[in-house]
This record gives sequence, C-alpha cells and structure tokens, in this order.
Amino acid sequence: MSEDTKKAPEQKFGDQVQETQNIIIKSDYIIKSHELIQQGYKVYLLAQGTNVPYEGSRGHLDATNDVRELTDMFLKYGANSNIGISLKDTSLVVLDIDRHTPNKNGLTSLIKAGITPNFDNETFETTPRDGIHVFYRVPDDLNVTELKRNIGSGLELVTDKITLAPSYKEFRFQDGHIEHKYYKHLGKSLMEANVMPDWLVEMASNVSTGVNKQSKRVPRYSIDQRINMMINGFDVGERNNQIMSFAGWLLSIKNIDPNLIYELVQKINSESAVPLPDKEVNTIFRSAYNREVKRASMGGR
Repeated sequence: MSEDTKKAPEQKFGDQVQETQNIIIKSDYIIKSHELIQQGYKVYLLAQGTNVPYEGSRGHLDATNDVRELTDMFLKYGANSNIGISLKDTSLVVLDIDRHTPNKNGLTSLIKAGITPNFDNETFETTPRDGIHVFYRVPDDLNVTELKRNIGSGLELVTDKITLAPSYKEFRFQDGHIEHKYYKHLGKSLMEANVMPDWLVEMASNVSTGVNKQSKRVPRYSIDQRINMMINGFDVGERNNQIMSFAGWLLSIKNIDPNLIYELVQKINSESAVPLPDKEVNTIFRSAYNREVKRASMGGR
C-alpha cells in the first residue's frame, strides 16, 4: 500500500467535535448533543425553533449515538437545529407539567392530588411556555410500557422522546414581532436523576390487576411469574432483575424476617439452571433491602 492510499487514522471523539466546529460554527447545539452522546443518549434533530422534525427526516426514529451520523445531520439541517433525545432504553421518563392556561395547570393538579411540588433536588428543565420537564429514573421492578401517559389535567408522563435545552421555540406575532423562548436546564444532570417517587408511580400506574398493594405499583413480574421463580429458579439473562424484584416484593410485606427472605432467595438461586455467585446475590439483596428501608422511612414515597 502506498503512502497516498494508506487509511487515515481513526479520529477520536474530541477531534470529531473540533472538526464539526471548524466546518460549521461553534454551536451550543452541536456541543450539547455531543455531550449527550458521551453520556450514553441517542440524539435527534428538530427544525429550528420548533418541536417538528425536518421534512424528510423521521424525528426521534433517527436518534443516534454515532458522532459521525449526528455531524452529517447538522451539516444537512443546520448547526442551530433543536435537539432531543430518545428515552427508549434509557431508564428515564419525564413528567411534563403544562401551565398554558388557568384551566390546564399541572402544578394545580398536583396540589389537588395532595402533592406539594418541590423540584429543587430534581433534574428538570423549564420550557418555552413556562412548563416544567422533570426527569426521573424508572424503578428496577417497574414496567414502563404499562404506565399511562395522561395522568391528570396538564400532566403527562413522557416515555418516548423529549426536546432538550438549548432548544427554543419561535413565536410570531401579528405585528410581525418574532420572539425566541428557550428551554432552560436546571437542577441536576440527567445522569443524576432521582428514582420516580411513589406518588408518581401510583398516578401513572394502571392499578386494576396484578398490583402490589403495598406500594400500588405495577410490578415488572406478575405473581404467577414469581411463583414460577420459586419452582424453577431464576432465568438466565433475568437473574439480577428477578432477584431484585422478588426480594423487594417480599421485603415490602410487613412482619416477614429479612433473614428468612434472604435464605429463600439463596435457595431459589442455588436451584436455578445457572446460579449467580453468592457474593453477587448478597449485593443485589442488600440493594433491595436498603431501597425498602429508605422507602419505609419516607412514608412510602
């Protein structure tokens, strides 16, 4: 192979960011989107000043964690395109609180439900129309696909996609005046989002069947599935989740000795087709135990 035909060395992430900035401009949208990819999220672009996908694109279905693909999108659509992330497979959901009108005010709906809104310790953003996006992590034993989207007047639980700062919305007025209002990120980072509080799980859960009455949450595994675990052991590929869910379920029931629950979990694991090491089972059980203790100390929050 001649010197002229040798393959160029692969660029590092930082080099690609710099190249993008040189090709287009130093854009906050590009920088932020690359930070999101570094954190493990898939990013997609929206038309500038809107929540609408570009014509010919597929919106959140085009979400990517490939820097080169995203760079191509910015080159095609513009360096100041609005950005969003796909929430699928992130363990994140967003409580969307609208405050558009007095008759559709999510904060008022929460207060009427007996919940005092306080997001000082949460990951949240304000939206161009004075709404609030609060980011939460889904509990391990909760099936997000069974959660309701519309949970009250001015309240939605978003599980598919979300627009992020520094995106903006463009408002045009009859006198020709144009105003840009921005999404503003406040509080913690996405990586530090807190677990969904129990009141939100309860509001979003379809509680008609198979509900754990101790916490009113839709469990990841049904009672029949848990009985099957006791009979046939934990499944390969699901062992960690099943141990966490099974242990948490029993620990949430009052007056059962945690030591007995731990012995039962160990016994089921030992009879599984491929048991986990005792040390790993101990770590998972301790995590489930600490979570239940914390939940109980907070009054079932």
